[in-house]
Parts: sequence; structure tokens; C-alpha cells
Amino acid sequence: MSIDTRRRTVRGFLMASAAVLVLAGPALAQEARHSFNIPAGDAVNALQTFAKQSGKQVLFPFEAASGKTTPAVTGDVADADALARLTKAAGLVVASDDGKTITLRQAPAVSPQSSSAGAGATSEEAQTVEAIVVVGSQIEGARTTEALPVTVVSENDIIATGAVSGDELFRAIPQAGDVQFQEARTTGNLNDARGDVASLNLRSLGTGNTLALLNGRRAVLAPGTQTENLVPVQTVNTNSFPVAGVKRVEVLRDGAAAIYGTDAVAGVVNTVLDTKFRGLKMEAQYGGSEGTSYREGSFNVKAGTRLEDGTRLTFFGNYTGRSRLNASERDYAASEDHRPQVADTPWVDNTTFDSRSTSSPWGSFTLIPSTTTVRQGTTALTTSGVFHIEPVSNTAAGCSSTVLTGGLCIKSGTITGANDRVLRYDENPDRTLKGGLERTNLFSTVEHDFGDITAYGEAGYYHALFTGSREQSAPLSTAPITIAANAYWNPFGPVGSVNRLANLTGVPTGGAAMNILTYRVVDTGPRTYTVTDDSYRLLGGLKGSWNGWKWDSAALYSKARTKDMTHNAISNTLFQQALNRTDASAYNPFNGGNLDNYSLGDTSPNSRDTINAFLINVYRISETSLALADFKVSKKDLFRLPGGDVGFAAGVEWRRETYDDNRDDRLDGKIKYTNSVTGMTYNTDVLGASGAPDVHGSRSVTSAFFELAVPVISPEMNIPFVEEISLQIAARGEDYSDFGSVYKPKGAIYWKVGYGLAFRGSVSQSFRAPNLPQFYSDGATVSNNRIDYAACRLNGTTCATASTIESRSGNKNLKPEEADNATVGFVYQPTFIPAQYGKLTLTTDFWSIREKGVIGVVGGYNAIAYDYYLRLHGSSNPNVVRDAPVGSATVGNIAYINDTYQNLQPRMVQGADFSVDYDLDDTPWGDFGLSVNVAKLLKYDQSPSPLESLLQSAVASGELPGLTISSAGNQIKMDGYPEFRGTASFTWRNNGWGAGAFVQYVGEAYDTGPAQVNGQYFPIKDWTTVSLYGQYAFKDGMFGGSTIRIGARNVFDKDPPLSASNFGYSGALHNATGRYWYMNLSKKF
Repeated sequence: MSIDTRRRTVRGFLMASAAVLVLAGPALAQEARHSFNIPAGDAVNALQTFAKQSGKQVLFPFEAASGKTTPAVTGDVADADALARLTKAAGLVVASDDGKTITLRQAPAVSPQSSSAGAGATSEEAQTVEAIVVVGSQIEGARTTEALPVTVVSENDIIATGAVSGDELFRAIPQAGDVQFQEARTTGNLNDARGDVASLNLRSLGTGNTLALLNGRRAVLAPGTQTENLVPVQTVNTNSFPVAGVKRVEVLRDGAAAIYGTDAVAGVVNTVLDTKFRGLKMEAQYGGSEGTSYREGSFNVKAGTRLEDGTRLTFFGNYTGRSRLNASERDYAASEDHRPQVADTPWVDNTTFDSRSTSSPWGSFTLIPSTTTVRQGTTALTTSGVFHIEPVSNTAAGCSSTVLTGGLCIKSGTITGANDRVLRYDENPDRTLKGGLERTNLFSTVEHDFGDITAYGEAGYYHALFTGSREQSAPLSTAPITIAANAYWNPFGPVGSVNRLANLTGVPTGGAAMNILTYRVVDTGPRTYTVTDDSYRLLGGLKGSWNGWKWDSAALYSKARTKDMTHNAISNTLFQQALNRTDASAYNPFNGGNLDNYSLGDTSPNSRDTINAFLINVYRISETSLALADFKVSKKDLFRLPGGDVGFAAGVEWRRETYDDNRDDRLDGKIKYTNSVTGMTYNTDVLGASGAPDVHGSRSVTSAFFELAVPVISPEMNIPFVEEISLQIAARGEDYSDFGSVYKPKGAIYWKVGYGLAFRGSVSQSFRAPNLPQFYSDGATVSNNRIDYAACRLNGTTCATASTIESRSGNKNLKPEEADNATVGFVYQPTFIPAQYGKLTLTTDFWSIREKGVIGVVGGYNAIAYDYYLRLHGSSNPNVVRDAPVGSATVGNIAYINDTYQNLQPRMVQGADFSVDYDLDDTPWGDFGLSVNVAKLLKYDQSPSPLESLLQSAVASGELPGLTISSAGNQIKMDGYPEFRGTASFTWRNNGWGAGAFVQYVGEAYDTGPAQVNGQYFPIKDWTTVSLYGQYAFKDGMFGGSTIRIGARNVFDKDPPLSASNFGYSGALHNATGRYWYMNLSKKF
């Protein structure tokens, strides 16, 4: 990132912050503060004392406050903070406040949710308590929210995690599954979502199955896509949320399509910002990873005020800058060869732990035609036309030819042999584990009352500039690079050419052309890339009440844009031109790599002028947008039943989503690569990158929902063991412009037995609409090595792997993925514990999700196997497109395989959630909070598709001998599905002092990549990390309102457990940050 760009980013952030502070400054300065001396005791007396000492009139329901005890409020405290502490203890909330008269009312019932609200709020944390609509219901204060399994991550929880980004925050949720949008992925390049992006994946059902809300409404999807299970997926970018302004995160651990619509299969995550904040808070934090150069700094501003005309304003601003963390800075990630790490295990000889690439400076080539036998004198250099460059010093492998030059020779075959494993290229020294980053988050809200109507608005902006690096690319077999017979450096060039080997036989006098099989252009240096993310969100709405009805209507528009630019990339066309020059300025791919360390670098590089001639920049620009308008009404007492008032909510919503993916002209087929030797044309002119067309798609969705909160039995009925029963009944219908309509119901029940015990449960149906790339993509080509069983067995030839082109494309006949959801559980809050000993809440919930029509592809292997099966029965698979048979062959070679996205097999996922929450306040030693949350996966069964079942039967009967068809089955502990996850959070506050701890546990899993040993997959060990912090909040004097916090994440510096991946760990489950120290300074005015 250039200095000018950095300065513009910082300058823009500071100017925005300054503008808000200047505009709000006078009002902030007038934020009322008084010296209070309110002793702990009766709430009625405390509120009356507050009125006298603040000089304000306070109106409150006397009966509601009677018998309640409030804490002491002493010292110079903001009026709003003092009142918040009193009303929280008294069970009251602010109904109105015009600056002179404050009207209080009884707080609505809030369900016992899994939460760690932590120790009692300090003065800097206490705010006016708003009426909460818990995620999962649209009825304010509805008792039926108690029937919903919701986890609430509080401000204290967020502080305990030490999270700076949305990714770090949401990974701290036990129900969060593996995170596939993350920096440790090394596949995909431009075809992957890179940069400052992170995803949500509740229950590990897959990215896209979790609905993300911001302040209760949808957020725009990130523009970047990547493939999971071979299909493109999208996500909301959790890093775009302003963590510094988050009040709480609500996680509905239940299907909620009947309330919110598509994507809410696994649940809903609602990020609630601190829109009630009053005052000004400035915060700076600096931290870094111990033993590395990784450093991170952030600056936050949070401001809120109430103007004289009653307008309420809030502003959140964040700037975060961090340096890179290179793979070379971690011992376990410095090399792709992880075999030394399994030296003392049964997997000691398993080469899967060596991820080094056969595409290296020690190139492999195949002569044209490939059956050519070439000899140098009497020595056969190759009998198959395949040879590679070998260092003479690698005596274990030996040479086939005389010395070329500079200690090099030619050897028959490729570098896949055991003695040539040392020639594989180690890509990790060129890679970053965490890229450099500059992130800016700005968000503001406004509210103004016009009588009984409140106008409100939101405006948010997110910008990130991410820089990273990775190894240089290598040619793909789907776009082969051919070296001409007369290329200057061709060792099999024309007779008389400078570099033709002596005494050759089997090579024409005019020389032999050849294709590059494997070669990495290392002497260019690694590729670097910059990813620029921008998004904004604008919302305006009106809400109010009329005749007992509450109504709310808003319009929202949000747009996101990502520009991914790869620098130092290579053009196929220009590279081939450089290779095939006929003078010494030609590029020489036969000069090997590093003779001192075969796996690293190139000590015999080509000239910079030659290299610069074929280097290019390649871009991918993607955009998404979301336009939304809704209207909702609710009434908590629509009519009355013997059990109480029936609540009702209904609403309509219209939204439009767009997706535009614009690939570089060299990738989308506008600029093609034409092989100058063979004349063949290919849709990609970027070395090592598959071609992909631009994708443009949009859809409109119209929906309507209703919800009923029905009290069946109330405490006043005095029914034994049935203190209360209430129901939630809801349904939603959505009509899509591109594939039709979907209707889904939901029912939930809450049964309060008494004595603190209650049961809850729900049944519902949910769905996920096909995303726009799955629907509208024209297809991308990939190359995989496959065995063509039909061709080799029916033609009577030897079966061997060959590069096969597969085209994966969208399907406008896709239907939504549908699911049946069920939960059942209990909540226990023991009543026998005296109030002075705190409040204990225990919850357990069992859940089940059965999905059908999961979108996927058949897969190239299965398509070929099915073609073989059908040909044995007199037909063929039309998706396997073949060339015409040649000579005596009855089956032609595969030209390509069509593999469109389809609704495939069902799966059943079940699990259980457990939580323990304990709060102990107002003790002589301070306030304490403890929360433990555990998620256990009970079942994750992937059923085979009808095609897979057919092929499995054919294999079992001996009809398809030697084939292996995936059996799907139980996926628990397999790769990204650990059986257990858990967190524990502890907080303590006392007279300005505070401390917290956060423990995170990720259970054992198995890496299915390495072959089994004794019937067992390689175990990825469980991982426990502990984060700690301590703080002191100054109350009085010149430092009053200031807090200093010192903490460490992963305080015991636990390395991530080993897996057979490029970096040696699973980035979807773990991270490489290590022990991370930080200091945080804040000041509240």
C-alpha cells in the first residue's frame, strides 16, 4: 500500500470523526453530570433522591419499583449512567426523556437466554435500557421468546475475547462451524474470495445457511465467491461490521425461515449496535503476536447525544491497521513438508504430509509426439517422450544425459519419483498467513420524534485494503504451453542450433516441439495481490404506535464492491512468445532452480528484461447490492384469552438482490490464448488460472409473514406443575422472480413448570434459495486428473490418469434447499438459591435439521464411472462429451465433462447445546459473571444420491471392479466437523478494577486427506486457548472516565494442531496468531 493511499485513508477517517465531533460537540458538552450520593437500598427512595440531586422530575410506577433494591451511585456521574444503574435494578426502562422530565415504565419481560452478561456494568458501560425485540420474534416483549434457543454475546463477552475483527468475534461462538472464508486457504487464487473477508457457518451446514442481520435487518452479501463442495457460495462479510460499536450479538440457534425468510436454515445471527449510547468515548489499542513481526493497532470513536429538539445521534468509527504475518515466521508453517512433524507417528511414511509442488523450477516436459523415444548415443533419454531437468548433484536420482550446463542434466520421466521428491517446490516461503490490512468502519444512526411518530436512519461505510503474497503460478494442462522446435534454449532443437544436445537420435533434424508438463516460473518472484473492499448501507424509516398497535417501516439500500488485483501474474501468450524467441533473449525453462536447496528459489534466473515482457496485472471486480423495503405491525394484546393477551405481528417485505462478477479480459475469454505452435485457442490467457466468464444476475423477492404469541395457561390459573404455557405460531411466504414461491411454517411452545424449571421446543421448516452464482453462472472450467475407465477397459488399453476438463455451470432449474428443523430443551433457574448468592441459569437444547435438495455437482469421477456403467448396458452419459474414436478404438477420448449444479442428496444433522450462566453482584469483593457454553454434534449423516447408490451397488456386485465410490455416511469428526466445541467466559468488576478470562475449546477431528493407518484417519488434536485481561477504570480527577486494559489472547501460546494441509493446520478451525499481547486505552467524556 502506498504512503499516499494510507494517508488518504487515515485522513478520511479522521475528517469524518472530526466532523461528527464538531457537530455533536456542543451537545456532548451539555451532557448532564452531577455529583451523586445515592446509598444502596430501596428503589423508590433511590429514584426520588436521583430526582432531587439531578434537578429533574422523574415519573415512575410506584408499585413496580416497590420492594426492589438498587445499588449505590456516588461520585461525579453522568445522569444517564446513574439512572441506568437504578432502573436496571428496579426493573424499569425509560419511556421518554425531554431533558427535564423523565418518564419510566416497567421493563418488558426478557427471556432467560444463554448469555454471559457478565459482572455488573461499570459507569462506562451502563446505558439506558431499551425495549428489546429478541431475534426470533417480531413482537416486542413477547413471552414466547422464552421458547427460543438464543445465545446472547454481551459487551463484557466481547471484551473478554479481545476480538478486533468480526471474524475473531464470531469464531468465539461455540455453535459457529468451520470458517471457510479465511486467510489460510491456498486454493482458488482470483477465483477465491480473498482479502478482509470472513464468513458465518452455524452448525457447519455450509456457508450461506446462516442469516446475518444488522440491527434486525438483512446485510448485503460480500461480492467475493468461492467454491465449497464444488459449488460457489456467498456470505455476509462479518469483518464489515463495526465491532467497536456492537452492544450485543444475538444468535438464534434454530431455523427461522418463517420469520426472516431464506438462508435461516441453521439459524440467525443479529448484530445489535449500541444506538442508545450517550457521551463520547475514544479508544486506542495496540497489540502484536509474540515472536513475529505481526503488529496491529486500532483507534475507535463512539459518540452519542440528544439534541435540544430531541434528536438522538450516534456515531461509531474505527480504523485498524496491521502488518503481515508471513508463513516463514511460524515453524510449523515455514515449509510445506510436514513429514518431520509426524516422524514419531504411524504416519511417518505418509507423503500426504509433504504438500510441496511438482511444479517447480526443475521442469518436466513431454515431446510431441509423446511416444517419441530419444537417445543420446546409446543412452535412452526418454522412451515416453517425457523428461525433466535434474541437478547432477542429486546422485540418488541420477542422470540420463550428459551434463547440459551449470551442473544440470536430463532425466527420463517427471519429478514424481521418490528420489526426485527433493525437487518439489516449497511454496510457503512465498506466502502470507495473514495479510497486511487497513480497515475503516464508520456507522451512524439518527432518531427524531414527530409526535407519536419516530423517524430513524442508519448510514454505514466500510473500506479495507488488504495486501498479501503467494507463490508464482504454473501452467495448466487445460491451456498447455508449447515450446517450439526452434526455440533458442530447446535442448532438442534443430541440428546446428546452439543448445541442441550432441549425438541425438529420435529427434528430427528440424528439432522437436514439446509441451510443458510441470514448471514454475520462480525467477519472476512471488505474486502479490491487493484486495480493496468497499461497502455502504443507507436506511431510513418511520415507526410509531396507533391505538395499541406498533408499526415500523423502512427502506434500505446497501452495496458492496471488491476489487482483487494480482500483480506479477503471467500472460500465457506473452510467456510463450518469450519461450519461443530464437535468440539468447529467449526465456530459458531448462536452467533449473537452486542447486544449494532444491526446493527453494532459483539461483539461475533469466534476465529481468525477458521476464518483464510477460508479466501482467490481473483483476476481478465483483459487486453485490441489496435493496429492501418492509412494513411491520405488532400488537402485544390483540385479544385476550384466559391465559392472557395474545400478541400478533405481521409484515410484508420486498427486496432486490444483484450480483455482478467482472473478470479480467484475459480470464473471461475476451482476450484468448492461442497456442502459436498447435493453433489451439483457450479461454484463459493467465498462466495457472482457469478461465471463467463474467456473471450477472439479479432477483426480486416479495414476502409476507405473520406471527402469533398465544398464552395458553397463566400463573393466575393455579394449575399444578403448569405455571405457564405459551405458543408461538408463525408462517412466511416468499415469491422469487426467477424460480417460484416458497411457504414455510413454524410452531414453538414454552412450558414453565415452576420452581425455576421450564421446557421449550419448536418445529419448523426452512429453506435456502440458490444463490445468484449457482443460478446464473455460465460455467467455469477446471482440470483434474481422472482415469477414463470406459475408454481404457473397453478399448483394451492400460488405465492411467489423464488431465480431464470439467465445466461446472449454473442451473436455472434449481430449487431451494429445504429443511425440517426441530428443537427441544429446558431452562432451569434454581429458586432455592438466596438472591445474595447470585443468579444461576442452566439450559440444554437438542436440535435436529434434515435437509433435502442440497445443491452440489455429480463430480467428474462419478460422471466417468456412470458413463462406463451405461456403456456396459448399451448407452452412455451425455454429460461426458467425447471425441470421435480413432483407429480400432470403440470409445473416444473425453473432450470435457458437463457438471451443472443440481439438487442432490439429503443430510441429517443433530446436536445439543448446553450452557451455564452465573451472575453474582454487589458482594464485598465486587461483581462476578461466569458463562459456559458447549455445543455437541450428535449426528452428521450425508446420504448418497441415487446415482451414488447405483454406482455403489455396481461396485459391490463386481460390475465395476476397482472403482471407489464415496459412501458419504457419518461425518462427525471428519475434517471440519469436531464433535465438541465450547467456550467459557469469566468477568469481575470491583471499584474500578476489572478482569476477565475467555477459554475456547475446539474438539478433536480427523484429517481425511492422508491414507488411513490401521483403519484410522490422522487425528487433528483438540485445541484449547485462554485469553486474559485486566483493567482499571478511573472514576475521578483528571483521568476520570479513563480505562486502561492489558490483555493477551492465547496466553499459553498454543500452536494450532497439525493437519496435512499446506500450512500444517486447519485455518477453518484454528489460527496461527499465537500469543497476542495488547494494551487498550479509552476515555469517556
